[in-house]
Order: sequence, then C-alpha cells, then structure tokens
Amino acid sequence: MPAKFHFRFSWIAAGPLDGPAVFFYTVFTMKRTLTLGFSLTVLAASVQATEWHVLGPRAMGMGGAGVALAQGPVGAYWNPAGLGQTENPSGIQVPIGMNLELTGQFLEGANDFHDISKDCPAGARCTQANINLALSKMNRADNGLRGDFSAGTEIKIKRVAVFVNNFSYFAGIPRVDMTNKTPANIGQGLNLSKLVLRGIQVTEIGAGYGQELPFAPGLLVGGNLKALIGKAGYYDLLIVANSPDSSDALRKYLNGSKTNVQPGIDLGLLWDVNRTFESVPLRPRVGITGRNINNPRFSNPDQAKLAGERDKYSLQGNARLGLAVSPFRFWNIAADADLTRNPTPVDGVASQMVSLGSELNIFNRDWLNIPLRAGIMRNMADAGSKTAFTGGFGLNFLHFTADIAAKVTPATQPIRSQEREQKIPTAIGISAQIGLLFGGGPEDSPPKPEKRTGFTPKK
Repeated sequence: MPAKFHFRFSWIAAGPLDGPAVFFYTVFTMKRTLTLGFSLTVLAASVQATEWHVLGPRAMGMGGAGVALAQGPVGAYWNPAGLGQTENPSGIQVPIGMNLELTGQFLEGANDFHDISKDCPAGARCTQANINLALSKMNRADNGLRGDFSAGTEIKIKRVAVFVNNFSYFAGIPRVDMTNKTPANIGQGLNLSKLVLRGIQVTEIGAGYGQELPFAPGLLVGGNLKALIGKAGYYDLLIVANSPDSSDALRKYLNGSKTNVQPGIDLGLLWDVNRTFESVPLRPRVGITGRNINNPRFSNPDQAKLAGERDKYSLQGNARLGLAVSPFRFWNIAADADLTRNPTPVDGVASQMVSLGSELNIFNRDWLNIPLRAGIMRNMADAGSKTAFTGGFGLNFLHFTADIAAKVTPATQPIRSQEREQKIPTAIGISAQIGLLFGGGPEDSPPKPEKRTGFTPKK
C-alpha cells in the first residue's frame, strides 16, 4: 500500500503584516510533507511514473518555469492558487505540446542492430564485431527514449477554472539478448533483443478554485479536483523482425489496454509579496504546487503483467517550487525547481528539473503586445542530462492571443551509424497555444489593506 500523507495548515489570527509568518510556516509544512509523502509513495509503488509536464508555450519559452507566474486559464495547471489573483485574465486557452528526450546510445545500437540483421548470416556488415558493438550500445541500465504529448482546453471565469487535458507519456527501453548473438543465430531470427514500449495516456477533467486569504493579504491558496481517465500501454518490439522506428508499434502498444477512472487532487500556494509589503522592489512572487498528491494508479494491460511488470502504473505526485520577479512592468523573470525526485518510465532514470527564464513584453499595451521569451532547463537527477535552451514568442491583439515555443539541446546523439549516419538533439520540445482573454488588468485589483500603526485608545 502506498503511504498516505496529509497537509496541515495552521493559521494564526493575524493582521496584514503577519502574512510572511503564515506563508513560511505553510510552505515549510507543505514542502516537508510533500517531500516525505512522495518519497514514501515512490518506494511503495511501481517505478513506472510520470515527470512534470511543461504545459503551454509561455512556460516552455521561459525554460519550463511557471509556478509563480500562474496566469490565465492555463495557470490552474501550474498553480491553482493563482486563480485567486485579481490581475489575472479570464477566458479560454487551447495549448498543445510535445517533448522527446534520448538517454544513452540505445537507439543508435537498436537501429544498427536492425540494419546488421538484414545482412545476416553472411553479408558484409554481419560480423561478430559489428554485432557485439551494436548490442553493447543497447545494453546499459539507463538507456531509453521517453516522450510526452499534451493537448487541452482551459476555461477561466474569475476565480474558477474548468479544464480538459490529455497527457500521453511513453518510453522505449531496450532488453538485450546476449545469448543468441552469432551471425547464424541472428540470420535464423533467434535473437530476442527487443524494445519495451510502456506508458500511459491520461485525460484529466476537472475544476479549480483560488482565493486570497482575508487575514493575510497577498497569500493565496487554491486547488484542483479532477477525474482522471487513464489507459496504460505495453508492447514488446523485437528488433530483428521490426525497425525500431516502426509506426505500427505505437498502435500495438495500446492494444489490450484497460480504461480506469481515478480521482486526482492538486494543491497550490502563492505569495504576492507586494500585497503584503508594498515597498518591496521587483514585485516578488513565491509559489509551491503539488500535483496528483493522492498518487493515482491505473491497471497495466495483461501483456505487461505477463512480462513481469507491476500490476499498477502510477502517476506519482509531483511538487514544484517557483519564484518570479518583475524588474519592470514589461519584464518578468521566473525560476522553478522540482522538490521531488520524479521517477520516469525509463528504468534507472529520474527527473528533477531546474528552470530559469525571462519574458520581455514589447509594446505591453492592453490591446497589443508581443512577448519574447527565453530560458534554460536541466535535469539535476540525471548526471548525463544536457542543458536545454528554450525560446518563444507570442502575439496579443485585442482579446486574441497566439503563442509558440520550442526547446532543444545543443548536444546531439547518434541514432544510426551502419546503413547511414544520423544524429538528433538529445532533447527537443515544441508547444503552441491560442486563446481569447478578457480583463485581469490593474483596474481589477482591489485596494490594498491599510496598515495598522498601533492601538486605538478607548474613549
């Protein structure tokens, strides 16, 4: 059984200037409980899990940072507490995106092995040295290819958001047959080296709400309640018989999958420091978000169980901390860091991202704006991970918005060297979004509470 964990919020009867004490106590309690709880569930549940997905081009363009800049309908995903901000537009946004990351040399080895097998048993490339080299490239514990795709529709009306998001997570992991590796074995189709395709497709349908605490100006809390419709997939792709880039494999990997429905819970906390301390420069904001804190789990298909996989595929819980400042009204800087070490569908590979990004708003008018974004991100849990650079831009005209962003690593990885040479970046991603937004300007912000200067004497 996964360990259960609870959130404890202890509020103090406080005035406006006691907000920091409330915030830091809550953050400390929430971080400690999230970290302990997620660590226990990781130990108790399946290693199959999902990492934090970067939803929307604003966050992707800023290096994957979005917890403290949770605005608009998509903000409910990044931090539902942000829904309680009055300077936060309502409307509809439709984001789509994808990410791919390659770990190790397995794809190069798999493609080479498939190319070599076509020459076996007596062709020029079918030598024992070539076979051994290809299999050795595949036979590493942390080898794998993982990716995710997303598409959603988010609607926000004042402090309430409703959304439908679809996330697909998948991975390809090599399993190498080091026994039947002679040219004769391979020519007879006896080598059983394969790529294990595993993953999950989840549709979340939910609603979120955020609220500023009346006794702690600037401190906002929020949450999402979701119904998660999940389908876990599994397929063994034999490399001798099939090309590793076979498009038919993705279709087969969902054959026999079972649809499960599970609840999902997200919680968020956001502190807009200037609402508490008016004189603090740069308008700092600090946020923390826990996603899927109840550790939803979905049944694996029968073919996965027969292959020795766990009975359940777990989404696990993710926790992330964010910080944002605005040196000027047209310039935002944000940073995020995962508080949890998140398992991925690739055995032996974890994800704990650190992100940093900047956004410059050209024109910055209510009716016209062109945001320019850039950032960097890196997986601190994987020693072999490469730094990814991100960038993006948008167009806001009247109420219409359109944005696009991409990420890429300068470092490349060979994916084929026998039949022809091919290289790709170790990580790539792209995201796009259109929307219609209304309101959320400074004129919608309530007046700041008066500061208490002392006791009022009794008459």
